[in-house]
Amino acid sequence: MAPVRFARLVVFAWLALLALWGWQVARTPAISDLTHFLPTDAGSLQRILVDQMREGAASRLILIALEGGDGALLARLSRDLGAALRADGRFLSVHNGNSELSAADREFLLAHRYQMAPLQSAVDFSETGLRAALEGRLAELATSAGLIDKPVLARDPTAALRQVLKVWVPAQSPNLQHGVWFSRDGSRALLVAETAAPGFDLDGQADTVEALRAAFAAVRGDSGVRLVLAGPPVFSVDANRRIAGDATRLSLLNSVVVVGLLWLVYRSARVVLLGAVPLLCGGLAATAAVGWWFGSIHGITLGFGATLIGVAADYPNHLFTHRVTGEPADHAIRRIWPTLRLGVLTNVAGFTAMLFSGFEGLAQLGLFAACGLLVAAAAVRWLVPLLMPEQVPIPAAVLRVCGCIPTGSRRWSWLPLVCGCAALAWIGWGPLPLWNDDIDALSPVPAASKQLDEALRSELGAMDLRSLVVVRGSDDEEVLVRSERLARQLDALVGQGMLAGYDMAARYLPSQASQRTRLQSIPTPEVLRASLQAALAGLPFREDAFTPFLADAAAAREAEPLRLSGPLPAAMGLRVKSLLLQWDDGWVGLVPLRGVSDEVKIQTALTTLALPGVDLVDLRRESSHMLSRYRNEALELLAWSSGAIVLLLVAGLRSIATAFRVLAPMACAAAAAAAIMAQATHGLNLFHLVSLLLVMGLSLDQALFFNRAAADREERSRTLLSLLLCNGSAVIAFGILATSSVNILHDIGATVALGAAFALTFAALLAREQDPPA
Repeated sequence: MAPVRFARLVVFAWLALLALWGWQVARTPAISDLTHFLPTDAGSLQRILVDQMREGAASRLILIALEGGDGALLARLSRDLGAALRADGRFLSVHNGNSELSAADREFLLAHRYQMAPLQSAVDFSETGLRAALEGRLAELATSAGLIDKPVLARDPTAALRQVLKVWVPAQSPNLQHGVWFSRDGSRALLVAETAAPGFDLDGQADTVEALRAAFAAVRGDSGVRLVLAGPPVFSVDANRRIAGDATRLSLLNSVVVVGLLWLVYRSARVVLLGAVPLLCGGLAATAAVGWWFGSIHGITLGFGATLIGVAADYPNHLFTHRVTGEPADHAIRRIWPTLRLGVLTNVAGFTAMLFSGFEGLAQLGLFAACGLLVAAAAVRWLVPLLMPEQVPIPAAVLRVCGCIPTGSRRWSWLPLVCGCAALAWIGWGPLPLWNDDIDALSPVPAASKQLDEALRSELGAMDLRSLVVVRGSDDEEVLVRSERLARQLDALVGQGMLAGYDMAARYLPSQASQRTRLQSIPTPEVLRASLQAALAGLPFREDAFTPFLADAAAAREAEPLRLSGPLPAAMGLRVKSLLLQWDDGWVGLVPLRGVSDEVKIQTALTTLALPGVDLVDLRRESSHMLSRYRNEALELLAWSSGAIVLLLVAGLRSIATAFRVLAPMACAAAAAAAIMAQATHGLNLFHLVSLLLVMGLSLDQALFFNRAAADREERSRTLLSLLLCNGSAVIAFGILATSSVNILHDIGATVALGAAFALTFAALLAREQDPPA
């Protein structure tokens, strides 16, 4: 009874641990904040870059095209769709060349037009200036422009509101047909919408995109017009859907194939299900450990970490296949435990070095992988033997076939080393670089979608995520003043054709100094009234027609400047706050650039301006630099951990020659897989790196068992069966993943499947020759 009570005690202890880990996981938030993958010494520009990628204005733009109808129909649908989206709080702004502001927003801008319109001089309010303005309005009354301004003519005869409204129209607007934007060839009506949900909020973006599609369906009717969408929100939602769909479909196929393979060998549903227990325990414990240590876990850590601890799926298979008929399970695990333990410790040593990374995300990944492997191994050592059936009925024919497989061939032992050296030579001196740090290489967006985005962005003159000017100051006023000085330089660059346009907070909220200058340019009520009366002479306006204009001007003259902290209309407040941010101990203004044709000349112009706190940032180049630094630190830490791995192997195996037979297949397999994938994908990226780490873990584990001394021929057959089963499962599972149309899943699957195949072949060829007793 004592062994039974002990077994129950162990099982209850594991259940308690699982409950504890589950409680911690339930309290651990999963986050997607990319700042956790910045180095601890990251500068403000790098952090601003990540912030813009997560929630900047460019990351929230949806580019919309309507096609498949005549111009009049497309224009009507564009107006109806624009009106529907502007009424939806999920959209911050919608532009299509038609009216884009709510009645409340227009009233606010009308009331504060003199603070916000281009600088007014005394001439504008003189008799001559007012006369010219009144004559211009009179001539416009017979045109469509006059009809639009007629409701506010009495308050705004100088058309100051018109100048303010121009701020809300992109600097480079598309062709205007039927009152809305059209493509150059007239085949598409164009709109651009900015979502209220930030770029990192996938659920919010998905809800917004679905609302857009529903609004279009409501206005389209049976017209047959098609909706075409592009932009970061659309691509993020589509990529998430495609990745989730492919991952679910291929995982189901993987499960069916791998479970079928395991069933053919074990002939026991209990054993097959039991094989998943260590991996589940390891994943749960790893998530809990990261949550306890860091307070949260990043989505990237979960995805990459689950891949890295995939080697733990081999651990129970080693136990199941090595257990001889009639042998107690605890005896079988004790026989293979020294080899299994050494494989676990070497893998853990490789990941432990990541804990010292300056990138919190990399440290999370190291902790996740190390804890996951340790707990999975512990489950195989102390939990799984207690839950195993009395025997694992492996067919004798399978063992006989495995016993006929040759290993340790001296004739072909040179092949892995030659392949490894050839791969290293290709990597070092081949025509293509080993690494691809282009951020686009990590994007799952199809090429056709990227081309559509470029075409619509060109037609609309919309912002992109490439070029950005950062303006820094001690407070928001200093940033606005510097932005206004910058604007004069940027306007000159637009005039020279080096820049298509730009956006900045100062366009919507001028500095207090500028606002005061504009208000002070308004004459006193007495002077303005006299100038207006003189200007009205001989014109067909009533003498008291512009009394509201005089009242507004008098009120504006006494008004205080608008402030960011004061009451602002919703659209204006959200737009300004997305471009003017409180950052660290100061403030930052963001100036996205459109249509940069000569970055060098723009940089030269900004340097000549000699304006402090102004920097031109190439977001693509900066993001590539961050990826490169992240990868280099990971490789540097792995290089240091390699020394620990070598020492552990030499100490554990007590033989330098055997350690070489274990390490050489790993190095050669990783090099060969890296060379092939670098050639096939024009350079390796972070997904390849994580995949290669898994290949190295699988190779170490399998090479150790290849070089483990067998007590007899049956044990040698069982070892080979174990290795074929583990490796075959990995090659099949990741080979199926490589069939995905999503480049991320394809790269991971192809790299691991290829590397695992090399690992098994090379380990078999380099294994020491054994002639165990019969």
